[in-house]
Amino acid sequence: MGAIEPQLEEIRTRLSQLLSTHLSQLNTDTCVHATGEIVIKQGAPAERLFLVRSGVLAVEVVEAGKPARVLALVRTGEILGEMGLFGDHCHSAQVRVENGPATLLAARSDDLLKALLFDSELALEMLALSSARCRQANHNQTLLLDAIQALSDGSPDDLEQCCQAMNRGSASLSRAAAQLSRLHPHQAQRTHQGDTKT
Repeated sequence: MGAIEPQLEEIRTRLSQLLSTHLSQLNTDTCVHATGEIVIKQGAPAERLFLVRSGVLAVEVVEAGKPARVLALVRTGEILGEMGLFGDHCHSAQVRVENGPATLLAARSDDLLKALLFDSELALEMLALSSARCRQANHNQTLLLDAIQALSDGSPDDLEQCCQAMNRGSASLSRAAAQLSRLHPHQAQRTHQGDTKT
C-alpha cells in the first residue's frame, strides 16, 4: 500500500468537505439501506453519486456463474459512483451494504457535473480521487503479477514477501494471497506449520 492509502484518505477528506459546501445546490436525498442490500447495480446507468454518512459498503465485480469479488470496502466520509460520471456513464461494479444500516447522501450526476464546471477545486479533487484509486488498482495488480511470477519461478521467499504485502490490502487481495500460498508446496508447508504453532 505504501504512500497510496494516506494520500487516498487525504483526498477523501477534502472531497467530502468540498461536496458538503455544495449540498444546497445538489438537491440531495438521504437513503438508508440494510445489510446485504445492493445500492448500485453493475452495468446500471450512473445517475447518482453517493456520499457515505454511515455504514460499510463493499464494491464488487460480478461475473455470470461466479461469486462476487470484493474489490474494496467503502466507509463513512467516502464517495461512491464517481467513476460512472465519466466515460460510458455506467457503473463498472456493484455496491452492496456490508455492515448496515448504511446512510447515504445521494446527488444527481447532472447536478454534480454542473457544480464541477463552476468549482475547479471540486473538479480537481474528483480527478485526484479517481487517479489515486487507479494507482491503488495498479499497485494491487502489480502485487498479483509479482506473486504469480514468484510462484512460476519456484521462489518461496519472493512469494512470501508478495503475499505479506497482499495481506495488508483488501479482503479479496488477502484471499488471493492465501490461494497463491497454497499453490506453492513449500509455502503451503510453512503456512501449515505456522497454523499448528498457534
